[in-house]
Amino acid sequence: MAKGRSKRPKAVMVGLLVLALCGGGVLLLRFGPWSNRQRDLTPFTTTAERGILSGVITASGELQAQQRVNVSPRKQGVLGELLVDEGDLVEEGQVLAVMDQADLEDRLQERQALLRQAEANFLTKKEDFDRRSQLYASGVISADDFSDVRFEMLARQAGLTAARERLEQLEQESREQRIRAPFAGTITARYTEPGSFVTPTTAASATAGATSASIVELSQGLEVSARVPESDIGRIVTGQNAEIRVDAFPDERFSARVSEIAPRAEKEDNVTSFEVKLNFVNPPKKLLIGMTADINFQTGRSAPKLLVPTVAIVTEEGKPGVLLVDDNQKPRFQPVELGNSSGDQTAILDGLESGTRVFIDLPPWADRRD
Repeated sequence: MAKGRSKRPKAVMVGLLVLALCGGGVLLLRFGPWSNRQRDLTPFTTTAERGILSGVITASGELQAQQRVNVSPRKQGVLGELLVDEGDLVEEGQVLAVMDQADLEDRLQERQALLRQAEANFLTKKEDFDRRSQLYASGVISADDFSDVRFEMLARQAGLTAARERLEQLEQESREQRIRAPFAGTITARYTEPGSFVTPTTAASATAGATSASIVELSQGLEVSARVPESDIGRIVTGQNAEIRVDAFPDERFSARVSEIAPRAEKEDNVTSFEVKLNFVNPPKKLLIGMTADINFQTGRSAPKLLVPTVAIVTEEGKPGVLLVDDNQKPRFQPVELGNSSGDQTAILDGLESGTRVFIDLPPWADRRD
């Protein structure tokens, strides 16, 4: 009997222990680190705060010629001589190439001979006309005879004019066989070799598609072409200073100024941007056409604005916004009106208050949004 009574308290103790463990597990699941109340949002959120946008706008771009043309002949034909090579400096009007003139010289000599014959025929009839004029004035010949002589003289004069015009046309064609530089610059590409068949391209063509028919590419000057996002273009003005870094010389910085802002935006992959051109201040000769560049536009300090990291900006149904933290610590879309951007920071003009927490990355427990 004594042994039976000693077992009951032990069973009761085991049961209480089991209940305590179960209750603790429930409390741990409810209030432990796995509960919504205890989730750490620090790595996934930030706070919208008032601040000043950085005085620098960054953009990427490329070095290109200020003026560039693909030089081609006025008429199609075979290239006879090519007198320049890549890298050569040329003057305006300098002969770059000569087309194969084939029988052009023979035709020139033939038309020169025809012109001399026409001149001789005209002089003969002119002398006859002058003599007949005196006879007509003296009443020796009739008006009909004088009219016939006058008509023949005028016909020979018209023939002389036509022969002279035909020779001038052929001489102009001969001059066009010598391809000249339209402006001073550098030969930056050579597209063909003597003996190749080349054709005219559009006037002052600089398109890649024209290279197959062109002889050489002529370039002058050096500038930077940058792509600036729509959100930043309002802070860019003509004459603004900028700093250029090229991949070929990563430790050096080159000064430039904004020379032109495109009046029309371009869209690519749903990103709207404007082309901005910059001129170097005393560009070194080591900078070459085609080099990639990073551009820092100096914009100065802005007035204090409500700022969020640019990575916090999302789009839903075509509207920009941010993801707020809801009661379940999950993202909730909030549309906002965007202001200027400095690259890593973007101003919010409306739709958000200072101190509001926004997601910069989705936490593991959040539903993935489209």
